[in-house]
Amino acid sequence: MSLFDINVGLGRVTSSRGGFDTAEPLLTEMRRLRIDEALVYHELAAEADIELGNGLLLEAIRGHEALHACWVMAPPALGDLPEPAAWVRQAVEAGVRAVRLFPRHGLYTLREWCAGPLLAALERAELPLLLDFGPRHWSERVTPWEGIREACERHPGLSVVVIGSTVGETRDAVALLRLLPNLSLEYHAFNVPDGLRLLAEAGLAGQLVFGTGMPARAGECVTEQTLRSGLGAADLHAVGAGNARRVLNLTGLAPVARASLEPVSRASGMVVDAHAHVGCWERTLTTVRAPADIVTSMQRCGVQKMVVSSFAAIHGETRAGNQQTADAIREFPEHLYGYAVVNPHYPEETEDELRRCFDRLNHFVGLKLHCGLHGVPLQHAGYERALAFANERELPVLVHGHGTDDWDSTARRYAGASFIMAHGCAWDGVDPSGAELYKPVGDVANLYVDVAGSAAHRGALRALVDLVGARKVLFGSDFPMFDLAFELGRVVLSDLKAAERVAVCGGNALRLFSTIRDLSKALC
Repeated sequence: MSLFDINVGLGRVTSSRGGFDTAEPLLTEMRRLRIDEALVYHELAAEADIELGNGLLLEAIRGHEALHACWVMAPPALGDLPEPAAWVRQAVEAGVRAVRLFPRHGLYTLREWCAGPLLAALERAELPLLLDFGPRHWSERVTPWEGIREACERHPGLSVVVIGSTVGETRDAVALLRLLPNLSLEYHAFNVPDGLRLLAEAGLAGQLVFGTGMPARAGECVTEQTLRSGLGAADLHAVGAGNARRVLNLTGLAPVARASLEPVSRASGMVVDAHAHVGCWERTLTTVRAPADIVTSMQRCGVQKMVVSSFAAIHGETRAGNQQTADAIREFPEHLYGYAVVNPHYPEETEDELRRCFDRLNHFVGLKLHCGLHGVPLQHAGYERALAFANERELPVLVHGHGTDDWDSTARRYAGASFIMAHGCAWDGVDPSGAELYKPVGDVANLYVDVAGSAAHRGALRALVDLVGARKVLFGSDFPMFDLAFELGRVVLSDLKAAERVAVCGGNALRLFSTIRDLSKALC
């Protein structure tokens, strides 16, 4: 299949050296990820000087048939930018294939009284519009869906693509896609579990367009999400490239198909997901709930083992949630293993609950502490009994941090346990505070980190491995909060060496989780 990336920035970025200064490194990355073509805008036009950036873009991609121009525009005021009709005509004459607006960054509204003349000019020219409301955490409601609805309804001949919607915006996005045939969704941050398949089953495959968000985002995540989506051949072709070419009016031109002809290289060896869940958390629209559906996703994505904790358990109903975990792993003991959750605010219940899980139930292999939700740090007295239990039985302890955790001293105090810091790839690989947080992982023998992180920062995994060493990093997905293939892509399609990928994917987890290792050997 072919991939057409509708969302790539070219040129230097302000915050780091992580951008594509020229077309050549971009094309190299596209070949690595088997992406044939891309719609490209200029970072300077997005960040500061629109007209200068648009001009630099045309110079940068000249002669590269796999790269197509996308100009940035904004509603003019007081003569700061060209009049819309003339500007759009200039874009068409320059061979521009789409226009991108940044209303949030540019501090303007999409409402008709502001953006209407520009939208009308784009509609007359049949030039598609990409709407980018900037990066955000998945839990932030940023996209002005009512304004998008007004723009689409007032300009029905205008193809509109929303860039960067997140899993937290699923309910709004799906409702509007069903309502507006001229609206499409670019899904580089839309990592709803099994979301592409579910949207296709809802009849919306024709409104999905592939995009990576490079250079800020790791293109490998959405690439693997697409390749492992479970879509039928026709829908996969449409989502991967066909819809983008149709929206950009490229169907009459022969596609550039070179990179996709090369096979995709993935890590070999067992894949163990050391950070996943059972049950549901409706804030993120948990679409994969039944244990059978979880295992189906695992098999499609090539994940052999998964260690899960219950959403209900970490949200307060500890005993009922741990039982939910027990029921799931009893149903699929070859695939699922359990974390027992404890609540530090009820320490008197801890020992009995842990003995119930580990002595009377099967396949509990570690502890899960959610210091963030519990509102106390790792060294809080309410966790002492649980950590003493893990220390005595040499159990892994997966910890969602609080922000004031004393990782070093706590790990050394309970040297028999193995501590896994959750969400290592929430760090962008650049921020020095993140480097300070994770540096002890490389220094403390029983301290590890998992790669779960909904924000797929490009280069983050490489930075994490360079900081702490490949032997200290475990694969974790947070599934089914987020799509399993999306999260797995950051490792299996990464630029890590083959041996590093094997270690991160499962080798390190098998070393820590002796029960999983021993049971796997017994089954063989």
